[in-house]
Amino acid sequence: MAEFYVAADGLVERNGKYLMIQEGKERCRETWNIPGGAVEHGETPVEAVKREVWEETGLEVEEVEGLLGVVEGNSTLDGHPIFVFVFSCKVEDGEPDPEFDEEIMDSEFVPEKEIEEKSLRNDIVLKALEMREKGGEMDPENFSGYSHPYLDGDL
Repeated sequence: MAEFYVAADGLVERNGKYLMIQEGKERCRETWNIPGGAVEHGETPVEAVKREVWEETGLEVEEVEGLLGVVEGNSTLDGHPIFVFVFSCKVEDGEPDPEFDEEIMDSEFVPEKEIEEKSLRNDIVLKALEMREKGGEMDPENFSGYSHPYLDGDL
């Protein structure tokens, strides 16, 4: 059986500022990242990014504009491969409020020029900005469902 993690992150831009969260988990406490997290069993990456953005910032995703790309790496917990779908998203008006997630210390819109000054959790934020700059988003409507016969039965 494959052992890897799949995550979905949202790059949210508003008026030249990007939505960022400050981590509260012990292993990455006080570092900054874009909102996102694990794709849970039974949900798609698009559903996951909507849920994660809301849980970590209190802002509802109004539109998933497109898939910017997929970042691959390894988990800092156990070394398993991790694949992060990075989506460009629009959120409702309002200010972020991290009270919905106890693992988030803060959330705010950060001017792009100040992002590199933050203590970043990893390089996904910078890669997401680079992917956005290159363009070429994939429309999430192009995603299609797939059910593998092996997964339909008992494992």
